Amino acid sequence: MQNLKLDHLIHYVQQLDNFKYPGHLFTLNQGGQHERLGTFNKLAYINNAYIELLDVYKPDVLQKIVKTDEGRVSFPSKIVQDQYSQGMKTMAFGTTDIEQLKIELEAKGVDVIGPVHMHRENVKGDKTSWKLLYIADPDYRVKPPFFIQWNEHEDVREKKIAPIRQNEFRIKSIDINSTERAHTVRKWQRWFDMELVSESDKTTTLKLKNDDILFKISDGNYSGYKTVTLQDSKTTSPYTLIIRGLSYRFEAD
Repeated sequence: MQNLKLDHLIHYVQQLDNFKYPGHLFTLNQGGQHERLGTFNKLAYINNAYIELLDVYKPDVLQKIVKTDEGRVSFPSKIVQDQYSQGMKTMAFGTTDIEQLKIELEAKGVDVIGPVHMHRENVKGDKTSWKLLYIADPDYRVKPPFFIQWNEHEDVREKKIAPIRQNEFRIKSIDINSTERAHTVRKWQRWFDMELVSESDKTTTLKLKNDDILFKISDGNYSGYKTVTLQDSKTTSPYTLIIRGLSYRFEAD
């Protein structure tokens, strides 16, 4: 299915303007504003993805848009649904042909919204644009990842990003809780054409066919994204930081 790969995570952080990772662990780069959603972001680029820190600067705009068909599935909608609790809300899978992806999903009977044309503008007035595709199935326990296609050619985009990537960090896995694990696993395998890596009494591990990041879906008394595990090539022992509602676990490479 369209060579899907993890593109980025979305971590909601309140008062983002004043936020820094402990010990400046990740370097934060200025993102921009999503005017139609009332949100803004900062970005931490690492080896195989990036972390988007997201905050809301116009709550009234976000509150209004989440009442629309597009808005209720949009990437910041979970912030409102979770009553503004901090933490990881969702993630994006990258594709190089979002229109074809839409055709493939609809052929499987999956209801989608989009592609939605998006852009953000930084303080210098530079604009970055992309397209988003959302799964509109209302019967999910964990907010599903959405799809993104950048309007810039991959080689051009990567050349711009390469100097600010912190290549010592690499996402290895993402832990997800689900109150109905079998339901979530079944949906994710259908939606994202994921492969089964392993299964135990409490956890099912999946992966995308063209990516090596593991998605560990476990039984839980709540549904949501719990932990991001990263490899750190500059450490000799593992460590864990709980930051604004999300656990970051680092393993020695």
